[in-house]
Amino acid sequence: MAFFKEKWNRRAFLKTVSLATLALSTMFAPRQGFATVDFQQNKNIPKNYIQNRDVPGFYIRSANPFMGVDMSQWGLPVRGLVERPRTFTYEDLFGFPVVSQISRLKCVECWSAKAVWEGFRFKNLVDQVRPKPSARYVYFQSADSYYESYSLDELLRPRVLLVLRMNGQSLSRDHGFPLRLIAPFKYGYKNVKYITGIEFTDSRKRNYWADYGPYSVDGTIQPGIDHPLDFKKKPLPINGGEVFHFFDRRPGAPKTRS
Repeated sequence: MAFFKEKWNRRAFLKTVSLATLALSTMFAPRQGFATVDFQQNKNIPKNYIQNRDVPGFYIRSANPFMGVDMSQWGLPVRGLVERPRTFTYEDLFGFPVVSQISRLKCVECWSAKAVWEGFRFKNLVDQVRPKPSARYVYFQSADSYYESYSLDELLRPRVLLVLRMNGQSLSRDHGFPLRLIAPFKYGYKNVKYITGIEFTDSRKRNYWADYGPYSVDGTIQPGIDHPLDFKKKPLPINGGEVFHFFDRRPGAPKTRS
């Protein structure tokens, strides 16, 4: 009983801290300047919308400008070819073992930025819903009308993370609150933000930028040149796959806590 109380209290604490951090950052965000006006790419979009902004350190990208997720309406339905379809609440997500990792997000626009991401492994979700043998792909839907698909095998790779926190704070509205995906070996457009639904399927469904842009369905990072924002965008060669530079700390054993 004591273990259960301690575990529940930790979950409740993490959820409370995440929500409080988000509320404070929203309440005290500057109305002009750093994150709202100076870095807007399109001045015709209302300032309070989530939208593309070249904020130093970590650029902000969304498929379509929108107001952000209404948490009074949000749940995470996981359905399709699963034995136990379920809709998870935000609080439910803090019941999974928490993993922390440093990963660099690499954009097809040639920039990259790294962060400390905290969340849970996709396998934890798989264990809860029990995909059927015919389930080979996973389809994500997003609050900004975005969508992406993966093979199930890709999502079970070790460093794929469903993220709740970034750099020690709750995910911001700009970076994917309340839930986003980090698959470090894929370009940024595969790393879905503002997730609103997950579906297990027997065939690959649509992919947003493969439908509307020149990008591949696969999205695996290719060899070439990267311009890391934390190195003043100086060009550096990359080998493909997950990006590490000479000043990046390589991953050690994952840090997990319940």
